[in-house]
Formats: sequence, structure tokens, C-alpha cells
Amino acid sequence: MHHHTVVVPIVVAVFLQASALAATARVRRADADLTFAETVYARLSGACRALIDLSYNTMTDQNYLIKTLKIVQLDGNSMKMFPINEAYVNLTKPRMFDISKQTKIIIHGYKDHSQSAVPIELAKAYNEKKIFNVLLLDAEEIMNKRYMTCVHNTRLMGKRLANLLANLENFGANAEDFHLLGISLGAHVAGWAGKYFRQYKGHSLGRITGLDPAGPCFSHAYSDQRLDKTDAKYVDVVHSNRLVQGIIESLGHADFYVNGGGPNQPGCFMPSCSHLRAAEVYTESVMTPKSFVGIRCQSWKHFQVNACEKDTYAVMGYGSSTTTRGEYYLRTMGRPPYGLGMDGTKNSDSSVDDWVTRTLNIP
Repeated sequence: MHHHTVVVPIVVAVFLQASALAATARVRRADADLTFAETVYARLSGACRALIDLSYNTMTDQNYLIKTLKIVQLDGNSMKMFPINEAYVNLTKPRMFDISKQTKIIIHGYKDHSQSAVPIELAKAYNEKKIFNVLLLDAEEIMNKRYMTCVHNTRLMGKRLANLLANLENFGANAEDFHLLGISLGAHVAGWAGKYFRQYKGHSLGRITGLDPAGPCFSHAYSDQRLDKTDAKYVDVVHSNRLVQGIIESLGHADFYVNGGGPNQPGCFMPSCSHLRAAEVYTESVMTPKSFVGIRCQSWKHFQVNACEKDTYAVMGYGSSTTTRGEYYLRTMGRPPYGLGMDGTKNSDSSVDDWVTRTLNIP
């Protein structure tokens, strides 16, 4: 008995150390200019993944969890909810699901559900356009566990969602018309759905949008463990709370850093406010397209001294072009309406330009 009590902590310690070293090596490869805070964050994420591997490799029977997933459909003024195991049969009934339309699938985050303000407002904004199928994945029971359990379960959820989408494609829908929008932990669920869909069908989903993808346990993970640009034909990511609840690195074909990507957003005092801001500005972009424009830039420091690439702009959110590539920065207001249009592509406070340029030695 005594041997076990000694061995387990030693094994955990060795796992944590090895994982931290692996994460650090990836950090060094990925970006030699990481700040101390970013390096610590990446190491903690690596340690978190090691603990998950230790804890959950023995977990087998997940069917009862999967059965708690639900699909919510918004259609005009009506809202319908189905257990995921009944979703295909219900959606393929006459006049339920239009295979000629694009389908928006919204996935909420940790300790949340499909009916809370942020995901439902995004769904309603799309529903009001009357040109989309609008679905939400409800994973309230699964997303209500300990965070590390939920991280482990993102894979199960993504796999089950991919199965539904593959069946809908068999029914006649087009994979390119599927657009998954994942909030926080939901962004990685979307990533897993994209990976499994490609595995099942041999081709990719049309688009995945990550709305401040969760950072803890995911930062500087390998691309097959988190949302990645290979998970859909176009992956765009909005960052708003990096270094706290949001991931610290770029993941998509196009990454948009709202007010530098955080950690704090104007008008916010709590991390959760900054974290959810990505979804809120995206929702506003659905209602007023082109209200958010980013400029391609090396860093937020460069943006602050108006030293970005000249005339390399991109629309963020609803109107984002699937050909957009690179990292974009923009400013917003601290309360709705957040969008500043083209005014958001330059720093308003030019009085600091000279001082910052001298201090940071930015050419």
C-alpha cells in the first residue's frame, strides 16, 4: 500500500515535468519572443494536459454523457430542441432542414448552455437574416463538470457532432455550407468536429469560427489536440482575453486581435466579460456587417504606433472573406455598438507614438 502512495505522486511529477519541458520546447520553436507570462501560461497548459492523460486514459463508457447532448433549432419564430440521438430523424422531416442553405451551428462554452445570452443572441442574429439553417449544440450537462473533465470531453462532443453533420451531408447538405461557431471551450469542440468530419468523409467542413478559444490546457498544444486551421477550409479566430481564459497564440487562417486580444477589453472589469466580448462583437458584425475592420500587423505594439502593413485590411466577423490570411488588429468601443469601421484600424492616441517608437525601437 505504501508503495502506491509514493509511486503515484512521483509518476505525476515526472509527467508534469516532461510535459512542461515538451511544452517549453514547442514554445521555443513556435515563438522565440514569448514573454515570461506567455511562457508560464504555456507550461501550465502542458502540465494540465499531462494530468488529463493520466486521469482519463482509463475512462471508457461515455455513452451516457453523449446522450445528454441536445440540438436546438431556431427557425423563424419557432425553437425546437432534440436529444442529439434523435436530431437527424427530426431534422430530416419535411420542411425542417433546407439542404440548399448554409447552416450555422453555435457551440457554447464552459459552465454555460445554449439558452444563455451570448450564444442565443448570436443564433438570433443569424436567424433574423432568414437565409440560414440555425442550430445550437447544447452540452450543459457535459460542460458543467470540472474544467479538466470538460477539456477531455470536447473530443467526445466534437466526434458526435461530426457524426450528425456527416449524416446531414448524406441527406443532401453540402459540407462547404457548414459553419461552426465555437465560444471558448466550444471552439475546440468545433475543432474536433472538423477533424472527425474529415476522417469520416475525406473532405473538410466549410468554415469554423473560434470566439476566444479556451486557453488553459490548449495553449501550445499540438494541432491535433485543439482547434487548428486544418480543421475546415476556412478557420477564423477572434481573440479577446488572451493570457487568462483565451488562448495565447494564433490558430486560424486569419486571427483577429480585438484591442490587442486582451487580456482586458475596454469597459470590462471581470475576465469573463473580456472573454465573452469576442462573441459579442461577432454578433454585432452579423447585424451590421463591415463594422469591424482589422489591419494586418506584426503586433499590438506596432499597431499602437500605427506601424502596421499599409492598406492590408480585412473585415472581421460576418463579412470575413474566406481568402483572408494573417494576423489582424483593431480597436473597438467599450460598450455597444462596439464597431468603429475603418477608424478601428488605427490607434487614436497618436501623442504616444514618438515615445513608444523610441522606447520599443520599432522601425
